[in-house]
Amino acid sequence: MMLGRLLIRSVAFLGSALPLHAQDTFAIGIFGAVQSVTPLVVGGQVVDVPEGLPVLSALGVGQQIATGDTLAVTAVFDGEGLRARRLLEIYPVAGLVETVTQDTAIVLGSEVHLPRHSGVRAGDWIVASGFWSGAKVITQRLRIAQDAELAQLTGAFDPSDAGGVLRLGGSLVMNASLPDGGVDDDIWILNGEAHGDGLRVRMMTKGVFAGVMDLELWEGHASAPVASQTYMIHGTAIYGASHEAEMPAPGALIRVCAREGRVVRSAPPQEAGMMRAAMDLLGCNH
Repeated sequence: MMLGRLLIRSVAFLGSALPLHAQDTFAIGIFGAVQSVTPLVVGGQVVDVPEGLPVLSALGVGQQIATGDTLAVTAVFDGEGLRARRLLEIYPVAGLVETVTQDTAIVLGSEVHLPRHSGVRAGDWIVASGFWSGAKVITQRLRIAQDAELAQLTGAFDPSDAGGVLRLGGSLVMNASLPDGGVDDDIWILNGEAHGDGLRVRMMTKGVFAGVMDLELWEGHASAPVASQTYMIHGTAIYGASHEAEMPAPGALIRVCAREGRVVRSAPPQEAGMMRAAMDLLGCNH
């Protein structure tokens, strides 16, 4: 591949998932932090993991899940529980540390919260698991990966930037090829090389789940109101509408169910059975 050539592919390029067979009629995507490894609990949900199912990671094969990792789980719901079909490690920011000030590192132009006693110094290459809160990553787990030199951003583009400037979090995004309609409501995985206070993109991947999901569960930090009675989850392009008294506090870590990028709290009357059972399981009505 010629250097600088940009590829836009399905997230499936990262590896294969177990097939969603015809009898597996309800697909669920879960985006959240790992709370337990055995059993696997992500975003508050217990997920059965078939023996031999690999963990897909930009760090390479053989990665082991740990508490605090951010995962995108593609699963099927059989009416009783969730069974994983694909496990994808999510890194909001990975790259070279430019500066460190107290509990914050600047990586690819974005602020990254550093846990106490992290030992991170300028010049380190780090891989952060966690969630965006505005233009900063609130870290759940941090790796120092000197041998990886991975430069990656995962999240939603900032639609407020104008003048041809493209940002994800606090990072400038360069050499990106976007859909004809411009910045869309979706989550992207961007890989490339560190360049100043941003990322020069070599490869773009749209979406984090293996195909279209019937229902999704998203974990992340709530924004301040972006419009009348409307908020979003930072870094995800998931939007919710609430009455003023029900709006989540800005910056709060929340979990919501969503379909087609919009928060849902109940199943449509015409969609009974599996949909309602799945929403009950995920706690969508809470």
